[in-house]
Amino acid sequence: MKFDIEKRLQKGISTSEEGSLHKAEEYYRTILNLDPKHPEANHNLGEIVASANKMQEAIGLFKTALMANPKIEKFWFSYIDALIKEKHLDHARQ
Repeated sequence: MKFDIEKRLQKGISTSEEGSLHKAEEYYRTILNLDPKHPEANHNLGEIVASANKMQEAIGLFKTALMANPKIEKFWFSYIDALIKEKHLDHARQ
């Protein structure tokens, strides 16, 4: 199963880089059905939904990524940026 998840993650990343965000979203959602706390899939899906202006969903995904691996700086940047865009400034400061 781990190999399958990593393979799908790489496909999601490559399709996202090619501009196929809808297809990348499908890969990430499939991963999260198998492993709901997968940090990269949560973060990358969060970026996609944030680009579609679905900030509340993005915040939840970024928070899950952070809880799974709080040492990754890009997770923090994405989470804080989404909080600021939603005007949750107190949470962003924390």
